[in-house]
Amino acid sequence: SLKPSRSIKSNYKRITMSSGSDNNNGKQPKKPTTPSFAVGPVPVKIKHSGANDGGEEVTRRVGGGPGTAVAAPRFANPSFNPIRMAPLSSTLNTQQNKPQIQPIQTPQRKSTQPSGWKIHDAPTLPEFHPLERTAVFVTDASVPDVASRISNVLRERSIQATYDNSKAKAKCMTVDQVDFRIRLYRGRNQYSHGIIVEVQRRFGASLNFQSDTTAILHAAEGIEDLMPPPPTSLGLPVVSDTEDDTDSESSMVSLQIVANMLRSPLSDTYYLALQTLSSLTDPNKIGNSAAFKASVAMLEPDNEVGDKVISFVVDAKLDPEETFGLRVLAMTCLSNAVSVTNGRVSTLLQEKLRPVLFTELKNVNDNPQMAYLAAKCFYPLISQAHHNYTELYTALENAQSVGNARHVALAREAERCLQRLNNPR
Repeated sequence: SLKPSRSIKSNYKRITMSSGSDNNNGKQPKKPTTPSFAVGPVPVKIKHSGANDGGEEVTRRVGGGPGTAVAAPRFANPSFNPIRMAPLSSTLNTQQNKPQIQPIQTPQRKSTQPSGWKIHDAPTLPEFHPLERTAVFVTDASVPDVASRISNVLRERSIQATYDNSKAKAKCMTVDQVDFRIRLYRGRNQYSHGIIVEVQRRFGASLNFQSDTTAILHAAEGIEDLMPPPPTSLGLPVVSDTEDDTDSESSMVSLQIVANMLRSPLSDTYYLALQTLSSLTDPNKIGNSAAFKASVAMLEPDNEVGDKVISFVVDAKLDPEETFGLRVLAMTCLSNAVSVTNGRVSTLLQEKLRPVLFTELKNVNDNPQMAYLAAKCFYPLISQAHHNYTELYTALENAQSVGNARHVALAREAERCLQRLNNPR
């Protein structure tokens, strides 16, 4: 018998191996060995970042230098069985995509009715920091006690304050639009046993600021201030016909000067004009007769000064840092004029002012001073027939609550408005 040649045996072995791989009875083929590359082996573990369902796949370029042989990829037959997802890692937050039902809450603002300056410590006085002349050294009280005394006197004098506890600083604004800061420091070296209280005026001027500063420093030292706070809101003035008409004529001349100043394009001229106008409409500064005549003229339709003041009040987008607080000054002039004239305002102007005033009342937490001026302007205009009674009453109650905690003049004015709502004329 003839023996098969070596080439025939080799072909027979190839056929046998091929047929064995085809009849594999559904078993998975062996995993092909990872080919080697010129630039190094393929990494065994490849991490995919951001592999979310339905997201884009990350394409990687795998290959070596020229002439490198790469094995052809093999694809498994498609399966129509349900895909089994691997369990998520315990480190993933599986609750973040689930909607959770939360009760409706009122959004909290930055300063929501604080009861005072809550601070536990103060930074040490920096080196080479020249202190203002309006500074005192307190030795018999802690930082919380000093801060509490200061916040109380600010509330009693209706000085709006925003507290920064991290820097032991209070940003303050008086009713006369004087911007100043109060800072607390711990002393250095031989003064480390006490607290330094410093008052720095930043902008504005007022005859009452000296008394305000004295009251703040005395309160920090625990000294009772015998000087009462300056008046902020009085009842309607009584206009007498026997008063000298010279003051009234002077007020009209001053009103024309204000009109000329408001024609200037400069913001600092606007500030000086509105500051002058706030005095012209204040009976405590210029007298009842002169303030009444200037206020009536300002509130007349198509009055140049009045139209300019109303435009500042209505424009809520004015940045107080860039316009020197012109909108607050304009609201001061308007509230003075409306109060002096006992609401002698045209119906068209009333309809224009009511939504603006109501918005300022609702934003009492952000700006108690503007809310106070809005309530002062609202009082002569209150009428149940022209307002949503429930919303206005709620806004005034909230304003009164904030005023009791931060601004005494606001609390008094809101109480007057509530009384008039309960007993309309």
